[in-house]
Amino acid sequence: MINIDKQSRTPVYEQLVDAFEKEIILGIRQPDSIIPSVRALSVELGINPNTVQKAYLELERRNITYSVPGVGRFVSAEGAAILKKDLSEAEALLQKGVEYMRRVEVPLSEVIRRVQELYGKNNGITEEEKQ
Repeated sequence: MINIDKQSRTPVYEQLVDAFEKEIILGIRQPDSIIPSVRALSVELGINPNTVQKAYLELERRNITYSVPGVGRFVSAEGAAILKKDLSEAEALLQKGVEYMRRVEVPLSEVIRRVQELYGKNNGITEEEKQ
């Protein structure tokens, strides 16, 4: 289920792109599965069809989806593989960072605090919003 926060600083179309990428990474949307039409998704989420169209064009630009005229839009097998590879690379980098912090004996609470801080920055969450 796609959730959109209309109060977020992140534009709605970017939230849609992120939501689709997340669903693909988690295996909720499989390669070659159809995604909702622009009209259907805009009605379901209560957002402007142009916003959905902008998100879909961005997904297509990134090769995450592809269109079949007269049929619909589908998840690209290549795009799904790229997203999963990107996630694996990010996990490997995180693993290296954690191993380094363990080696130099940074306390676990400090490691967690730093990860949460980075995660919040990347999601536009301020320190005040976390509390």
